[in-house]
Amino acid sequence: MFSAPRFLIAAATALASLTGACTAQPVAPDDTSLNSRIAARIDETLAEGVAGAIVLLEMDGERQVFSRGLADQATGEAMADENRLRMASVGKLYTAAVIHRLMLDGQIDLERTAADYVEPARIEGIANADIATIRQLLNHTSGIPDYYDDAWEAQVSTIARNTADTTLDHIRGREADFAPGEDSGYSNSNYQLLGLVAEAVTGQPLGDLMDSIIFTPLQLQATGYNVYGDPHDRIHGYGRGDDADFDTFTLQDNNGADGGVLATANDAATFLDALFASDGALAEIGVSMLSDKIDRGNGRYRALGPTYVEHESGLTLVTHSGYIDGYVTTVVRVLSPDITVIVHLNCSEPQLAGTLARDMLFMLAAEGEG
Repeated sequence: MFSAPRFLIAAATALASLTGACTAQPVAPDDTSLNSRIAARIDETLAEGVAGAIVLLEMDGERQVFSRGLADQATGEAMADENRLRMASVGKLYTAAVIHRLMLDGQIDLERTAADYVEPARIEGIANADIATIRQLLNHTSGIPDYYDDAWEAQVSTIARNTADTTLDHIRGREADFAPGEDSGYSNSNYQLLGLVAEAVTGQPLGDLMDSIIFTPLQLQATGYNVYGDPHDRIHGYGRGDDADFDTFTLQDNNGADGGVLATANDAATFLDALFASDGALAEIGVSMLSDKIDRGNGRYRALGPTYVEHESGLTLVTHSGYIDGYVTTVVRVLSPDITVIVHLNCSEPQLAGTLARDMLFMLAAEGEG
């Protein structure tokens, strides 16, 4: 069963200070008092205008999910554990896993470029696409401009608009942000290109590759790629621009290799465990992801997929966040001890999730000291 030992409190504190986004806390399944207080604190956040929350907490293989509030304000449908989360950029971890598998199998060389694999017409006019390596795409040091700017977001309306080609069309002819390897700059375009590379070398759609490499081996029956609108995609997101009540459910503005994975919290936790547990089914891929790191200061490193963090407490963890209008997701995997934290809010206010996480940490700290 879970408890609230000091190392777990330290882990949670590290998550709050290092990710600056959604986190949540492990609790004892048989400790109804602590559970009730955590649920009540989540409800306080909901009272500030957040429709609903799903929080998964796992330690040493034991999980608990809190589903609170509403998935759909119009119908009154409640959040449920089986709801698929629109994880946005957390989906990059799945694309990275495919790339690393292909590299380990000898089909991709991280020192080659997208231009070495993808037909020229698809990357023509994309700055640095012919000189930035696959490694630099993975760790965001390519200098390739990010297609996801204000102009792109303003035009998003349906799933059909966001394909690899339409996203890259948005930056054709644009100057590079910097020369490859000279700086670090987060760019969704990097992962759109990685998706094209994976498809080019295998002749298979990226979704099929995810299925054969990740979903089927791990039996992730509630995970899919670009499965918007399926029976389990029921969480409506809220907030766009100045309109906090705007329902973003039909705005599929992140549905490609850079953010097209939908999964239940339980399935997402299984994926993270498979990658980063020492005996995980995808541990070889996880090790490859962490084999090269760019120092960003303050104990944070850009690895070949996730962010890697060395905290002053001695804890090491990997993390990735995703945000699109109406949806915020953060996943964190502490490498030792084995702790997984997943938080999903259907709002456009990431700071509320950070405050919620901090307060939960204080609650756990008090419990651990008691």
